[in-house]
Order: sequence, then C-alpha cells, then structure tokens
Amino acid sequence: MIETYPFETLRHEYDPEVLDCVQRTQHAQRLYAALCAAGLWRPQARLLDVGCGSGLLLAALGKDTRQRIGCDVRRSLYLHTREQVGSVLFTQADVTCLPFPDDAFDLVTCLAVIEEFMDWREALQEMARCVAPGGVLYVTVTNGRLLTPLYTWVERFGGRVRASAWAYSVSSLRLTEAQPEAGFSVPALATWRYIHLTPYLARSQWPWLRFLPWPYLNWCMHYFAPSLGFAWQRPIDIQKPE
Repeated sequence: MIETYPFETLRHEYDPEVLDCVQRTQHAQRLYAALCAAGLWRPQARLLDVGCGSGLLLAALGKDTRQRIGCDVRRSLYLHTREQVGSVLFTQADVTCLPFPDDAFDLVTCLAVIEEFMDWREALQEMARCVAPGGVLYVTVTNGRLLTPLYTWVERFGGRVRASAWAYSVSSLRLTEAQPEAGFSVPALATWRYIHLTPYLARSQWPWLRFLPWPYLNWCMHYFAPSLGFAWQRPIDIQKPE
C-alpha cells in the first residue's frame, strides 16, 4: 500500500522554489521550447495552470497568448507575486471541480502537484474536460521508481533527504506504475494522442542531446529522468455533414 502524506505540512520546504522568479522563468522557457519542438504550442493560446502556486511560471510561458489563468486551492503564494504576474488571472478552486466551461483552453498544465491529489484520475478527467479540440493536457510526475530507492541509499549512507522530496517520490508510485501511453486509464484521455515530453525538455536544456538517437534518448529519459513530463493531445472534432 502506498503511503500518503499531509502535503500541506511540507509546503514550507518547497515554497521558496515556487517563489524564485529566475528559476520559474527558466522552467517556463524550457517548457515552451519543448512544446514548440513537439508541435504542441498554439499561437494565441489560452492557458490554464492547475496548481499554479505563485503564477510566475505561467506568466513567463510563451509570448503569443491571449489568456493565462492560474488555479490553486490556496492563494497565499499568488498574493506574494501578483504585481509581477499581471498577465495572470487567478482562481481559487479545487481540481476536482474546476469552475471553467468545457473546451475552454488550448493548453492545460499541472506541474509537480498531481502527486498531492488523492483521486488523481478524477483530477485528470476534470482537467481534460477543459481542453479544447486539438489542445493539450500536460502533467509532470516525480519519477518515484528512480528516486525512492536512490533516497533510501542516500539515507543509508548518512545523507539527508528532505521530507517533501520523500513524500512526492513515494506518492508518485501510484502514477508511475500506471500507463501514461494509455491515458492512465482515464476515460477522457483514452483516444487522445500521447507524447512523452521529457526528451524534448532534456534537449531544450542540453542541446547536445540532439546528437543522441531519439529511441535511446526516449528510453533513457523514461527511466533516469528525476521528473517525467506526459502530454496528451485531444483529437480535433470532425463534424459529420448533415
């Protein structure tokens, strides 16, 4: 049985990173480059970031957008940065009941928070509901299969792993044991196109990886990347003639 954690008691450990403007901007630039390389970025995109935290990453993601909405169960981090993220509209809401209409966004992201959701499949289903035809749902998941045994060895030899890192690593095993290529068995994602975005992210950070054959790079990232990026693109609805 996978142990669950009260993540709200651990947020003090990683909140400083979420409030780091330079780090958030760098992450946004890498994600934008990866989405463009994978052919998943739409000009004039409508963006929704679920679990947006401070909103700094969302504010820096791409330039050619027409709407940026951040959503989180807490408002405190956003209040720290709202003057810096003027382009972001913030909504306080739970992921299992998003206050948005169907098909409202071209890109829905959920970055480094899905491990916190008890019913993560319901969360994915609800986020997928908000994706427009041709749009993309993108989530990142801690690679617990790699990090959990690694953290065990670190502590066995006298090192220290912070509690929040342990929590995300162990909680992520619920997802990494599932099949992202089959949409994690989420009905809304069953017919969507799956894209493993982690290799694109790696190339955006380390351009020399372009010299590695794609199948080898894809395999390496699947097993050895500390965080995995999964994207699903909704098919474009084809209207049948009357």
